[in-house]
Amino acid sequence: MNMELDSNRLVDAYLDELATEAAVLPAGRRDELLDDMKTHIAEARAAGATSEDEIREVLQRLGRPSEIVAAATDGLVQVEVGPRLRPQDFVAVGLLLVAPYLLSLSLIVAVVGWGIGLGLLWTSNRWTTIWKLIGTLSWPLGYAVALALDMFVQPPIGIILAADTVVSVGLIAALVLNARAPRQTS
Repeated sequence: MNMELDSNRLVDAYLDELATEAAVLPAGRRDELLDDMKTHIAEARAAGATSEDEIREVLQRLGRPSEIVAAATDGLVQVEVGPRLRPQDFVAVGLLLVAPYLLSLSLIVAVVGWGIGLGLLWTSNRWTTIWKLIGTLSWPLGYAVALALDMFVQPPIGIILAADTVVSVGLIAALVLNARAPRQTS
């Protein structure tokens, strides 16, 4: 069983690398290429390639993912992969980060800024639903940490504010790092 898990990990890593390399291909060609490689691997396994060494040999015979994609792009126009974040995504992230700190100016300004940031976040195609929820909860979670510290530990206000800031900035930084380029549809 452990040998099968190792073999599965090798195949998964190979296919992940191939998918990453194939991002420059049009979606139809990319999917066709990945399906072909999965079929070759499945046929080799059905023919008896089960050990880790045998799977490594099968993957070596198929070739390096970069070489496979280079051969697949011969004569094709490569697709430009869009940037991970567009200007409106930077605005969304900026408002989610800064709006809570505008409470000292006005509650209305803070809530409206945060609401605009949420609207931009939820209409963006750069994040999964999970990451959109994390972005949405960044302000409430930061305040929850601050309240918990105040209720249970009662440190100086500077430490409470620092903890709130670390949580909020950490969640927003994770949101930025987990943005993805849009998938190509053609």
